[in-house]
Amino acid sequence: MYPERKYLSVNASQLAYFQALSSKTRISIIELLQRDDLSIQDLSHRLGLSSAMITKHISILEKNGIVESKMAKGIHGQLKICMLKRNDVVLVFNPVMDGFIRNSVTKSLPIGAFYDFEVSAPCGLTTGDKIIGFVDNPGTFYYEKKEAIELMWFTSGYLAYHVPLFDIELKRLASIEFSLELCSEYVGYKMHWPSKIDFELNGHTLGGTTLLGDFGDRKGLLTPSWWNLGTEYGHQVTINISARGTSINGKRTSPTTLKDVLAQPTEALTFKLATSQEYPKGGLNIFGRKFGDYPQDINIRFAYNKAKTNLKVK
Repeated sequence: MYPERKYLSVNASQLAYFQALSSKTRISIIELLQRDDLSIQDLSHRLGLSSAMITKHISILEKNGIVESKMAKGIHGQLKICMLKRNDVVLVFNPVMDGFIRNSVTKSLPIGAFYDFEVSAPCGLTTGDKIIGFVDNPGTFYYEKKEAIELMWFTSGYLAYHVPLFDIELKRLASIEFSLELCSEYVGYKMHWPSKIDFELNGHTLGGTTLLGDFGDRKGLLTPSWWNLGTEYGHQVTINISARGTSINGKRTSPTTLKDVLAQPTEALTFKLATSQEYPKGGLNIFGRKFGDYPQDINIRFAYNKAKTNLKVK
């Protein structure tokens, strides 16, 4: 179950909530419950207070929706186990202002932030200043300073990324959109050299797109002047997943919906892009913000429903 985000207006009617947080003992209880679920007896022992006193503090936290509890069997009878509720609370100091609720969140994922890969030569990677190691050596993809990578290329294989969700309001989510700059891979460059790239999100297919060539007929708008290995720029690819399914560059490519990819609770999305056997030698170039034509890495936009029915602004 995903955490629920509550919006709490700062006014006199919420005084009981703020008073619940005004006790050093209750803050200590919250800090302990951040680490583990604990019984009244456990809390009493760790804080050096009587069980009766702990029970009183827990009751205040329960009434204000901060803590919840359940009964469990213990060695000498029933135990009351206390835990923090899975809520995020946002304080709204000026609720009359338009737009205090976010309509979207955009994350920028460095192209080198992959957690898994499999690539074949010709291949390589570069920072904004230099090529890493020797070209055509798949071992360079273990480069430790991945955040510095600005261009990667390979003939066949895949890259897999984790997209964190800790700050995303999943219950309000309307769509997820990935944007990245890509082209195919040919030694040097070749304007007509098709390659098919397939995409997955949380193990669900999003379909694919055909890259028309490895573009080097002009200098990329952002590509450094020292770069002279052929590939200069790519085309922007946009993948949108919503309740209606998945589309790539506006064309429907998969029935996979937002509900499908979020069916199982998870702390992060798994995004994968791979070369297809349709063009086994087509390859892939993926551009960072300092190469190509677009000043971006892998951008992920989480768009929210505008309706506020799921929000609790008190």
